[in-house]
Amino acid sequence: PLTAHFGEVVSLLGYDLETDEIAPGDALHLTLYWQAQQGMDVSYTVFVHLLDAQNHIWGQRDSVPDRGQYPTTGWLAGEVVADEYKILVDPATPSGDYLLEVGLYDAAQPGYPRLPVLDEQGQIIADRVLLREVKIKP
Repeated sequence: PLTAHFGEVVSLLGYDLETDEIAPGDALHLTLYWQAQQGMDVSYTVFVHLLDAQNHIWGQRDSVPDRGQYPTTGWLAGEVVADEYKILVDPATPSGDYLLEVGLYDAAQPGYPRLPVLDEQGQIIADRVLLREVKIKP
C-alpha cells in the first residue's frame, strides 16, 4: 500500500509486484491500484519504467489502463481500478539495482504533459512516483 495523488483527479493506492529480482530478458508483472477522485475528461496514459541510477530506461510499458481497455474517461468518482502491466526487461540490462517509476500523462497533448504528484497540502512534489527497487540478476 501507498498513497500518491496525481493532480486532483486520481490517486495511486498501492501496487503488487510479482517479484523484485529478475533476469535480463524476463518480464516484471506489476498491478497498480488506482482510485478516481472525480470523473475525468482526459484519457490518461500510464507509464511504468525500470530505471538505472542515471535514469536510463531498461524496461517500460505505456498504456491506457487495463491493457488499453478502460480509459480514465470511463472511471467514476471513487472507483478503484486494478491495472496490470507486463514490463519486458531489456536482455542487455546489466546486473544491479534498478527502480520502478510510474505516472500518468496526456498523450493527446504536445510534449505529453505528465500529471503532477501532489503532497497532502496540494503542492507539486514530482511528476512520477518511485515504487521500489528491483534487482537484476547476473
